[in-house]
Amino acid sequence: MKRITFILVMAFTAVTIQAQHRDIMTRYADSLRNALTTISDNTSKGADNETINPYYYQLFFPTTYYSDASKNAFSLNSDDEYSDVNRQLLQFYALHPEFVSHHDSEFKNESLLTNTTDPKPAEEIKQVISQAKTETAPTDINTDDIDIGLEVKRPNFWKVTGNFSLQFTQNYFSENWYRGGDNNNTMLASVLLNATYNDTKRITWENKLDMRLGFITTKSDTCHSFLTNNDRIQLNTKLNIKAVKAWNYTISGEAKTQFLPGHRANNRLTYSKFISPLDVYISTGMDFKPTLKNGNTLSVAILPLSYKLRYIGSHNENIHKVYNFVNRTTTQDYGSKLEVNCKLNIVKNLSWRCRSYCFTSYEYVEAELENVFTFSFSKYISSELNTLWRFDDNRPAKYYDDNLGYFQFKEFLTFGLKYSF
Repeated sequence: MKRITFILVMAFTAVTIQAQHRDIMTRYADSLRNALTTISDNTSKGADNETINPYYYQLFFPTTYYSDASKNAFSLNSDDEYSDVNRQLLQFYALHPEFVSHHDSEFKNESLLTNTTDPKPAEEIKQVISQAKTETAPTDINTDDIDIGLEVKRPNFWKVTGNFSLQFTQNYFSENWYRGGDNNNTMLASVLLNATYNDTKRITWENKLDMRLGFITTKSDTCHSFLTNNDRIQLNTKLNIKAVKAWNYTISGEAKTQFLPGHRANNRLTYSKFISPLDVYISTGMDFKPTLKNGNTLSVAILPLSYKLRYIGSHNENIHKVYNFVNRTTTQDYGSKLEVNCKLNIVKNLSWRCRSYCFTSYEYVEAELENVFTFSFSKYISSELNTLWRFDDNRPAKYYDDNLGYFQFKEFLTFGLKYSF
């Protein structure tokens, strides 16, 4: 008897639920029908009294668990139709939990799923629909030639930057200055240009042109009215292809020479000049380039396969002796190279830039370490401290120093104008 009673109760409950479900489906269909009627004929009968219930979407949206369903279903202040929807959802959660594949927390940032503002009154909605219908272009007009002001631009993966500086230093000593000294004036002009291609996915191509030219005048030099104390033309290019994480396959090239002949004080011999020498490096390997914050950069290129070409285009005998180029104009070496470049913004107006490389042919070593500290007083005025260490044991023995060996060192401090773009 108890079993029969239980079966009857369950059957009655199922019939009641199905009736409620059919009632909701009927009202939802009527709501859609009235909406379509309102759009097609704003004056149709009953259009002024019918609105679209926005909550029915929960029954037809991909199966989602709504955390507020139970609270709203049994709320005393809840709308009747809304409560019916939530009861149907609770029934579905209880009977078929295996079909619930989403949770409303997945869509918490979607404004369409959260009613954060009061819905517009029905009259306002109808007015918007009516206005849209009135402003809609007739269907017999060809809209293919209508200019809607849409402009599609191809993304520009190139970024070009640079800076120019012109800096001066002046020293004067009276003839009876107790420590002695030599009056001098110095000037340094530098141009640094960067052009970088980055497709933000796999390929990065970096190009840098560094040009510097500085002069110094001293009364003690009776052979020259001025000497060059800083002279460089250096072009670097590096092509990176994404490998894994911060590592890239890389091919790098470098070419460097100078503008003017190089002399020493009270010495008329020429020690170097334009394309004498000209050094060209072509290397391949891996580049470690992590992403840093605040505009800081770091690049460590390990280049096990490297080719070096040195060419001396001048016929000056002394230049050939300085570089061990007796009876020849070209040398070619194969070896390995390590390049490190970094930039660090220490504080707001103080930055540090480091450039270093080491090339070895496994018979000699050539290396440089340059540190540049730049302090910007304002947008157009700055001071720069530059230190350069160089090691080269491929020089004649007479250039060996008892204190430094084959190490060489240069430092200068300047103050002047600077412009960046």
